Parts: sequence; C-alpha cells; structure tokens
Amino acid sequence: MKKNAQTLSILRALDANCNRAREGFRVAEDVARFVLNDPALLSRLKKLRHGVTVAEKSLFRSSKLRSVARDVTRDLGRGNQEKSERKRASAQELLKANLKRAQEALRSLEEFSKLLKHPASTRFKKLRYECYLIEENLFE
Repeated sequence: MKKNAQTLSILRALDANCNRAREGFRVAEDVARFVLNDPALLSRLKKLRHGVTVAEKSLFRSSKLRSVARDVTRDLGRGNQEKSERKRASAQELLKANLKRAQEALRSLEEFSKLLKHPASTRFKKLRYECYLIEENLFE
C-alpha cells in the first residue's frame, strides 16, 4: 500500500471512530438527561464529548481531507446486524453499552493517531480513562 493510501486509510479509521465516540457519548448524555435526571453525570459526559471534538479538530485541520478519507458506501461495517445492537433491556443497559462503545472508539483513536505520530493520542487516552471512571462509579 502506498504511503498516501495508507494515510487515507488511517484517516478513515480516525473519522469513523471520532463519530462513534461522539455518538456513544451523546446517547449516554441523553440517558443522564432524560432518564436519570443527573446533572453531574450529564456534565461529565458532555465534557468528554467536547474533548473528543477538540482532539478531532486537531487531527482533521481540513474538512476536505476528512471527506476524501470517508467512504461510507464501501464501509464493511455499515450493515452491522449484531443481535445485541437490536436489543436494550433498560436505560441502564443503554447507558453501559454506549459508554463501552465510546471507550472502544477512544482506544482505536489513540492507537491510530499514534500511527500518524499525532499528539491527540495522549488526549484520547485521557478521555478513555475518564470514561472508565464514570463507568466504574455507575456500575461497580
């Protein structure tokens, strides 16, 4: 794989995982806001989502580059039919699943940004550990 094609593939993975992390945090925020009525949790989750956005902007200084890297029509993961994706038993389960989704995305962001030797990798790691703390406080 040529260097430009490899960089584009890395940017594609970063783009997908930035979206995944923000989506996971947004769903978790909605549970905190509408179901749990927990302003402290809502605030922590918003800070995490905004932290992803800040790091994301440092990765993608050009929206054109980001749109070139994105390839939704050929994305092998877009037709995900996992049974667990179709069921949620409770708002708590919904919250936990989306915290896990965000954690996984943050780990992938950390690793892929290292391939570009980008300092955002450190930021993603900090965000991931903050997400672990939230999960630990809520479920353990």
